[in-house]
Amino acid sequence: MQKLIDYINQYAKLDDAAILELELRAEIEKFKKNEFILEQGEYCNKIWFIKSGMVRKFHLHEGKEITAWIHVVNDIITSLYSYFHQTPAIEYLQACEETELIGISRENSKKLAQFPQFVTFTNVLMGEHFVKIDTNSREFGLMSAKEKYDYLKQISPEMIKRAKLGHIASLMGVTQETLSRIRKQT
Repeated sequence: MQKLIDYINQYAKLDDAAILELELRAEIEKFKKNEFILEQGEYCNKIWFIKSGMVRKFHLHEGKEITAWIHVVNDIITSLYSYFHQTPAIEYLQACEETELIGISRENSKKLAQFPQFVTFTNVLMGEHFVKIDTNSREFGLMSAKEKYDYLKQISPEMIKRAKLGHIASLMGVTQETLSRIRKQT
């Protein structure tokens, strides 16, 4: 739990009462490699913090898996649309390796929101998340395959080191062969 506390403290300093409440409301969850955390069609009622491991977010398009992102340690993950709109998820969350998460349910998130520090943390986190989505979608749309790879190496070196080649290629929108050629050039 300390990793999550330290992460939150970067944005909003938690007092003892807030830490105690977090420890009561958050749950440790463990997933084996390739195990699904969330499947398409399920309702997402949690937000998770990645304590260890790696998680891939993907959806299916014409039967093919399309990787939206690969999340690493200290990332926050959820199916945003499903979580906020209480609708079935259109994507999958899958552990890429042995993964330990700290999960907080919707109900428990509401209870934590009674503490101003958690409201501050959530607001800052959402702002940063929206900026990342905006930046990544804009940047990716304008970049060559080599530039995309270099960009991913810069913003998430752990992803590049640990994720499967096919997942990274899918995220970049290129074939594995193209990605292999790019990696040989660097």
